[in-house]
Amino acid sequence: MANSNGIFKRGSSYYLRVVLPKTHQLLNTYKSGKVIVSLGACSYREALTAAAIKRAKILEAKEPPPPATRNLAPSSGTASSYYLRDIYDRWVISKPRSSDAINTCMRALLLYEEQTGNPPLHLLTRAQGDSFRAWLQEPERKTASKTAYDRFTWVKTLLKFAYRDLELINRHPWEGIELFKEATKQRRPWSEQELQTLFGQPLFQEYKLPKDWRAGSDAAYWIPLLGLYTGARLSELAQLRTSDVLLLNEIPVISISNSGVNQQVKTSASVRTIPIHSELIKLGFIEYVKNIKGKDIDSLWPTLSQRKDKPGGYFSNWFGEYRCSLGLIGYPDFHCFRHTVRSQLGEAEVPEHVIDSILGHEIKGSTGTKVYTHRTLKTLKTGVEKLNYGQLNELLTYRPRDAAC
Repeated sequence: MANSNGIFKRGSSYYLRVVLPKTHQLLNTYKSGKVIVSLGACSYREALTAAAIKRAKILEAKEPPPPATRNLAPSSGTASSYYLRDIYDRWVISKPRSSDAINTCMRALLLYEEQTGNPPLHLLTRAQGDSFRAWLQEPERKTASKTAYDRFTWVKTLLKFAYRDLELINRHPWEGIELFKEATKQRRPWSEQELQTLFGQPLFQEYKLPKDWRAGSDAAYWIPLLGLYTGARLSELAQLRTSDVLLLNEIPVISISNSGVNQQVKTSASVRTIPIHSELIKLGFIEYVKNIKGKDIDSLWPTLSQRKDKPGGYFSNWFGEYRCSLGLIGYPDFHCFRHTVRSQLGEAEVPEHVIDSILGHEIKGSTGTKVYTHRTLKTLKTGVEKLNYGQLNELLTYRPRDAAC
């Protein structure tokens, strides 16, 4: 249902409904007397601003008919009236998309409109593509190489959508024009010294929880340890519920899925069950979970604030600052725990398909390996227990008695 200002929400996107005056010229196109258009906003406040601009353009008849309620078939014969913003509107509603994708694409579109002058699609040239590419990389813009690459790629994505999906143009005008990004420093496993620096702090030795609200109290202690002994992504760990920690065939496991409210996974292969390492059990993780369950709380981290559509976003900010305060600047970051786990399991000669199952990667190899290899919990448990961090295991001896929440 729309508010009195005509703004309403579908999925992760906001939309605007405008009721046309009885004498408005667009009534010939919109027989119902209503125009519905996507705002592509990630927050209600941003939607309010975008709605004001859209409403003014529609009522002044300066805005081409929004694609949410019109026929974009190539046979309409009006391709010259379409602009890239029309394609964006249609792209947003073509399938479920995250707020991050919608808003990142919008930022690229705004830059495109600023630099190119926003020509109709049928007048867009390759020279303009080359000019936009060069403009994104100008030193005075102080734009990182990857950011410029991403913005150029988003615009090309919309052009491809107009060409291949909607068939509004007879060619992709910027196909083959590439913006090359500089190679970034590759992530790597944590070294033994770096792990000892991190886990030798009072947070892990004495359970002295940080006061920073982004750390999520007990989450600050457990999430890095879970990353080290499961290789799970930060977003997967941050969204865990108490019901995701369970006993299967007498083996304690963590279930990672997208079945809960606001839970999401990167790929279908990310849905998996990971046996809990004996070191985590020794440190008191099962007792921690039981304590939270006893308080009838659904989230495993009751005080961990979640950023919309990005579980673990706030925690990631805190963890980055925390490790920098320890002199661990740049890499390794939290994601490097995944590289650490893969490296450890590889050196322990755990089969590759078992490693992929633990980390939530697509199984590589032949069809037989992908389909017929049977990975039982016992097999996964044996693999997980191969994780051994030497002296670090002796360093991690503190067992928290109760959850701080």
